[in-house]
Amino acid sequence: MTNGNNLEQQNKNLKKNIEELKQNHNDTVEHLERQLKVEQDLLESQQRFKTVFEASIVANKIINIDLKMVQINQALCDMLGYSREEILGSTILDFTRPDFIDLWYDLHEALWKKELPAFQLEACLIKKDQTEVWVLVNTVSFKDRGQTMGYTSLVDITNRKLLERHKDEFISTVSHELKTPITSIKSYCQLVERDLLKDKKAEGLDKIRRMNAKINDLTSLIADLVMASKIESGKLRTKSERYAMDDLINSIVDDYKKTHPGRIFIIDKNESVITMGDRLKIGQVIENLITNATKFSDRGSPISISSVRKDGSIVVCIQDHGRGISPEEIESIFNRFYKVKEAQSNNEAGMGLGLYISSEIIRNQQGKLWVDSKVGEGSTFCFSLPIIS
Repeated sequence: MTNGNNLEQQNKNLKKNIEELKQNHNDTVEHLERQLKVEQDLLESQQRFKTVFEASIVANKIINIDLKMVQINQALCDMLGYSREEILGSTILDFTRPDFIDLWYDLHEALWKKELPAFQLEACLIKKDQTEVWVLVNTVSFKDRGQTMGYTSLVDITNRKLLERHKDEFISTVSHELKTPITSIKSYCQLVERDLLKDKKAEGLDKIRRMNAKINDLTSLIADLVMASKIESGKLRTKSERYAMDDLINSIVDDYKKTHPGRIFIIDKNESVITMGDRLKIGQVIENLITNATKFSDRGSPISISSVRKDGSIVVCIQDHGRGISPEEIESIFNRFYKVKEAQSNNEAGMGLGLYISSEIIRNQQGKLWVDSKVGEGSTFCFSLPIIS
């Protein structure tokens, strides 16, 4: 009986082991099937990407951290007029017009340092036959087998640029023709003002100073028109220099305190931040926002200016306690030639270009410009710029 029991127990153990082996086998097969499916899906995904990448009419390239192109498509070869062998291993900066190289390089550096998640710019490339091709560049970073890489698409916008150039030349010619007589009129006004000062004719002085102010308004309108034309034609050049945002704000506010003695300007917070960008153009944006705040708020109400660090960016805000902007108008306020209804009804000077120019300057430096406003309570215009070291 004992031997029979042992044999029966051994049979049970053997069956149990067989069942476990079967289960392990089934689990292994299922795991291998899942892994095989993942690999097949990955292979199909890679094949789809390769097909889209290669067959796309848009020029595509993949670069390594040294900016060298490791993968390109035929569209890029056709765009530049070089063979695949001539392009691979080089950098796109080797084919870039010199005045765009520094900015493009700085944007790549910011991308690698994760100071930017992606970037976009318009640039000009030089083809093999030495002709120019304008491109809209979009670049993002990604990881491939632990290596940081970059994917870029380059859309040919040369025809658009040619049309814009013709329009720009027309505006430039008209602006130039206007500048000459306006400059002469201003010179004559200054001479008359000098004579009136000598003769102490107060009534005449008041009239000539009003005329001077209108001439200055007209000069400013022409300058805005020229700037808008440059933006539209891609001729808005952006410098890349180190500057302190807090020093820039302090300098501008000090100037406004001198030129607007009846206004109250308050710097709420002004963090010390050193960044890279175009100091002059950012100063122009701040001046435009402060000017709007003074224009659309009562003389006795304060205007607050602040700058703070936030999520790798510097955020600058200008707040007024004036008329405010309706939600419907906020949607259009950064459009070219748009003026709020109250400015139109009050015949406020300007062509509706200031905020458009400001938004384009900020966008050109990879930033954002927005507004929070309530009718009757005032507006807060803010812009953010990535802190690029």
